[in-house]
Amino acid sequence: MRVQFRIILLSLLSVFLLNACSAPSSQEPRQERMVKLVYTDWSEAVALTTLAQILLEDRMDFDVQTKLTDVESAYAEVARGEADVFADAWLPETHGHYLEAYADSIEQLGIIYPDARTGLLVPAYSRYHSLEDLKGTDVTIIGIEAEAGVMYQARYAMQQYMLETVQLKNLSEQEMVRLFTEAYKRREEVIITGWEPHGLFARFDIRFLDDPLKVFGEKENIYALGTRGLEDRLPDVVRFFERMQLSEKQINSLIDAMTGEASPEDGVREWISKHDYIINQWVKNLKPDRKKIM
Repeated sequence: MRVQFRIILLSLLSVFLLNACSAPSSQEPRQERMVKLVYTDWSEAVALTTLAQILLEDRMDFDVQTKLTDVESAYAEVARGEADVFADAWLPETHGHYLEAYADSIEQLGIIYPDARTGLLVPAYSRYHSLEDLKGTDVTIIGIEAEAGVMYQARYAMQQYMLETVQLKNLSEQEMVRLFTEAYKRREEVIITGWEPHGLFARFDIRFLDDPLKVFGEKENIYALGTRGLEDRLPDVVRFFERMQLSEKQINSLIDAMTGEASPEDGVREWISKHDYIINQWVKNLKPDRKKIM
């Protein structure tokens, strides 16, 4: 009797060990652990992508690859499946023509920020108050990369407001900010292609020029966009970007924290340490259970 009991006990133990060492096959398919994020060299894009990368790696155990590129390539790579997510899509106005070109291959995952705005920015002391005030002047508008959505809007605005004598300069965002800062300190007239959220709003007293023709459109949303079929491969990543929503104060403080440190990652990690409650809501129940390997 004892021998039979021991045999039964050993058999049960063998079955238990076999199940413990085996990965669940029919219950729940194993999710991929690699995520590819693409982003542009704009302050809010760097801040949002760095934030997502840190949280996906540290809180959700994903391996994250990031790639810096221009905005047109960002949409193209997500559409082709070469990248999984682009977290700085300004829609429906600023990036509308990009999304239109790849509408069948891109999915909107969630709205990260609902009150984005583009236009022409000036210091509060500027004598200009409307785009109409620029007609007949020889001012130069300092812009960013030619392919950026706000630059398409700026060129269209110059046509609509018949600003034949106004010049539009293509620079990087960093150079645009530097020239604006220097002019502001000297209280000189300066006009830039601008958007909100942006770190300039935390540092200077600035405003948008009125746009009676609504060339730059109304306020829009910053979306996280994903490649078609991402839900099937990376459902937890989709859930994360669905939940990743920031208020005006939160996103402006994130950008300001990032630009205030030697490296973007240092600033973003500092911001994370002060916003643990909201972070926990984004990643709740999305970290995989660690399975024991026998």
